[in-house]
Amino acid sequence: MVMDSADYRHLMYEASFGFVYNKLVYDDRGEVEDFQILDVNRALEELTGFKKEEILGKKVRNVFPGAGLAELNDLCIFDEVASTGIKREYELYSRILKRWLRVEILRPQEGYLCSFVFDITKEKVIAETSRYFIEQKIGQTDYYRLTSTLLEITGARFVMLNMVKSCQRETEMVASCGALGLFQKAAKTFGFDIHKMNWLEERGLVADLLEKGIICFSAMEKFDVSGMDVKEADASGEVPLLGEVALAGIVRDDRLLGFFTIVMPEKEQLKSNTLVDIFRRQAGLILERNRAENQLRHQSRLQEILMKIASTYINVPLGEMEDTIRQSLLELAAFARADRVYIFEYDWNRQFGRNTHEWCAAGIPPQIDQLQRVPFELLMPLIEVHKNGKPLDIPDVSALPDGSFLRDHLMAQEIKSLITFPMIKENKCVGFVGFESVSQYYRYTEKEKSLLKLFAEMLANMHKRFELEKQLVIEKEKAQAANKTKSEFLANMSHELRTPLNGIIGFTDLLEATPMNQIQKMYLENVSISANVLMGIINDILDFSRIEAGRMELHPFRTDVVELVEQTMAIMEYQAAQKGLRIFYEIQPDFPRHAVVDPVRLKQVLMNLMNNAVKFTEEGDVELTAGFEAIDSKNGKLFFHVRDTGIGITEEQRSKLFQAFSQVDSSISRRFGGTGLGLIISSQLVDQMGGSLGMESTFGVGSTFFFWIPAPCDVEGASIHERPGKMPEPEE
Repeated sequence: MVMDSADYRHLMYEASFGFVYNKLVYDDRGEVEDFQILDVNRALEELTGFKKEEILGKKVRNVFPGAGLAELNDLCIFDEVASTGIKREYELYSRILKRWLRVEILRPQEGYLCSFVFDITKEKVIAETSRYFIEQKIGQTDYYRLTSTLLEITGARFVMLNMVKSCQRETEMVASCGALGLFQKAAKTFGFDIHKMNWLEERGLVADLLEKGIICFSAMEKFDVSGMDVKEADASGEVPLLGEVALAGIVRDDRLLGFFTIVMPEKEQLKSNTLVDIFRRQAGLILERNRAENQLRHQSRLQEILMKIASTYINVPLGEMEDTIRQSLLELAAFARADRVYIFEYDWNRQFGRNTHEWCAAGIPPQIDQLQRVPFELLMPLIEVHKNGKPLDIPDVSALPDGSFLRDHLMAQEIKSLITFPMIKENKCVGFVGFESVSQYYRYTEKEKSLLKLFAEMLANMHKRFELEKQLVIEKEKAQAANKTKSEFLANMSHELRTPLNGIIGFTDLLEATPMNQIQKMYLENVSISANVLMGIINDILDFSRIEAGRMELHPFRTDVVELVEQTMAIMEYQAAQKGLRIFYEIQPDFPRHAVVDPVRLKQVLMNLMNNAVKFTEEGDVELTAGFEAIDSKNGKLFFHVRDTGIGITEEQRSKLFQAFSQVDSSISRRFGGTGLGLIISSQLVDQMGGSLGMESTFGVGSTFFFWIPAPCDVEGASIHERPGKMPEPEE
C-alpha cells in the first residue's frame, strides 16, 4: 500500500466510515503496547470529537486515557493481525463514545495497521428495538426500557413516558431516562405541571398529537406560561438550556393513551423522526394490548368478588347482615378505586333519603351522620335518573352547571368523580349505592358499570330478603306468643278439667258397688273405661301444655328406684297378659337401690315407653333393662332400655316420631289410638332431668327406646345383689 497516494488519501478522507492509520509501538520484550496515530479521516473526527491536528503523532492511550480507541483492553487481536497479516473483523460497544462500532483491521505492511470503523449504533438500536417488541409479553411492559431505548435512538438528553389516566384529566409519569432533574427544573421555571393533562389541552397539543403523531417545538414556545421573555430567560440563567422538544403520541382508536417527551441537547433537533414514529406506534400496540389484558384481569377479579358477595348474601344470617354489607363495600371500593362507598335508602312515604351504610378510605372524612334525613327536593337530580333505573355518572364534578345544588354539595366534599346505581325492588327505586372519588378523577368503563349495577341489584334483593325475614321473625314471635298463651291457658285449666272428670270416675266406682243387673254393669264398665282413657288423654295434653309454657317443675328426692321399676312392671303386667305377650325386666347388679330423682316423672317416662311397646307389639315379648354408670363417688347415670318385637319404624317415619300430635302412620291412630304426645312428653321430661332419649328400630322386627338421666346416689355399697327380676309368663 502506498500511503502517500493523493487519490487514496482523498478517498479515505471523504468516506462515511472512520479510518485510522496506526504504527505499532512495541515494548522492550517486543510485544505491542500501543498504537501511534499517523492519519485519520473526517468521519473519525466527527465520531470521536477530536480534530485531526490534535491527535496525529500521538499514542492512542494518550488520546483516550485508560482505554484505546474503542476500549481495546485486549490487544491480542491487533497483535495477531500485525504478526499474521490476516484480516480481522468484530463488533463492540464503546462506553467512551457511547456507540456501537464494527471494526475491520488489516495490515498494509509490516508494523502498520489500518482500522476501518463503522458506526452501527442505529442498526443495533433498531435491531434491539425490534427484538424488544417481538419478545414483549402481555402484562409485562418494561416502561424504563421503552424510554432508555428511545433515548439511544434519538440521542436525547431526556426521555419521559406519561400515560393518560382513566379519567382523561391527568397523566402519570411511569418512566424516565436521562436528565430528569434538568427537565423538572425547566418545568418549574416555565410554570407548568408535567402530571396534569390540561397543559397539553391549553396549548392545543392533544389534537396535534392525535392528528400528526409527533410534534416538535422549542421549550420556550410551548412550555412557558410564566410570561418570561426569551432574552430575559437567557439573561437570568435560571432556565436550563434545552434543545428541541418532541412529543410522540401513543394513539389507539383515536384515543391518546400516553406520550413520550423527548428533550434534545442544546441547539439540537430531532433527526430520527421515522424511527420514533415506528417506535411510538409499536409501543401503542403493546400498551393497548396490555391495557386490555389488565382491564380483563381487573374485570375478572371484580366478577369473582361479586360472585363471592352474591353467595355470601344468600347464606348470611339475619344477625350478620350489617357486617356483611360493610365488608362487601370495602372489597368493592378497592377494585372500583373509590374513596367513599355508601348506600342510600329512599323513604317515599316521608319524602326523604338517608345514608344507611358507608365505607371511607384512610383520610377521607365520613358523611353518614350528616346525611340522615335529606329532603327529596335536594335529591331530585338523583331521583329523576334513578326512578328510570339508570345510573348517575359524573366523571368530572367541576363540569356540572355552576350554582346547581348537586355541584355545590359535591364540590364542598372535594369530590372529583361520582357514580350511583339505583336499587330497584318490584319496579320501584328503594335507594342507590354510590361510589365517590376524592383523591383523583375516575371514569368507569361500561363493563365496570354493568358489574357494579349487578351489585346494586344484589343489594335490592337482599333488602327484600331482609324485610321478608324480618316479617317472618315477627310472625314467628307472634305465633310463639300465641302458642305460649294457649299452653298457659290449658295449664291453668288443669284443675277445672280434672275435677269434674275425677268426680265421674269416683262416682262410677261407687256405683259399681251397688246392686245392678248385667246390662247395667256392662254399661257402667264401659263408662269407667272411657273416663279413664279420657283422663289419660287430658293428662297428656295438660303435661305437654305445662312443658310448652315452661311451668313443668321437677320434685326430686331420695327414691327407691328398684321398687319404682318393679311397680311399673306390675302395672304393665296386666296389659301384656291381655295381649298374650311375654314381659321381662332386668336390673343389672351395680344398679343403685336409691337415687335422688323425681319418681313421678321418671315413672311417667317408663310407663309411656312400656305402654307404647305393649301397644305396638302383636306377638313376642317386651323387655325393660335398668343399668348404671358411676361418675364419681356420689353421682352416676341411670340407664333404661325398653325393647319390643313390634311393628318397628321405617327411616322415613322417624322424622315424625318426636313431633307433637303426630304418629308415624295416619292408620296407626285409627288402629292403636292415642294422642301422639307420649314420646314428645317423655323426651322433654328426660331433657328437663338433664338426660337424653333415643331409639333404634328395624321395620317389621321391633324397636328399642333408651334414655339416661344423671342422679345423685350412694355409689359405694349401693348396688343390689338380688337376681334380675322376671315377670311370670302369661298363661296361654
